[in-house]
Amino acid sequence: LRTEVRATVGRNEHGRNRVQGLEVDLHLGRTAAELGHIQRVLETFEDFCTVTQSVVPAIPVTLRVLDSSGAVLKG
Repeated sequence: LRTEVRATVGRNEHGRNRVQGLEVDLHLGRTAAELGHIQRVLETFEDFCTVTQSVVPAIPVTLRVLDSSGAVLKG
């Protein structure tokens, strides 16, 4: 499992730099075919992610999930 996060930074209405958004790529260590119940996991895991659910009220987060072959499974 590997995660990449890219932040978009820009100035707010007071001219101060702030994080305006996060783009997250979650790279799984196996292909989707090797992972049982992958569709159920993809449908529910975001709701249980402590970090995402803590941050998203203040900073927009977009998420992609990719398997080990690079296939986009979500996002």
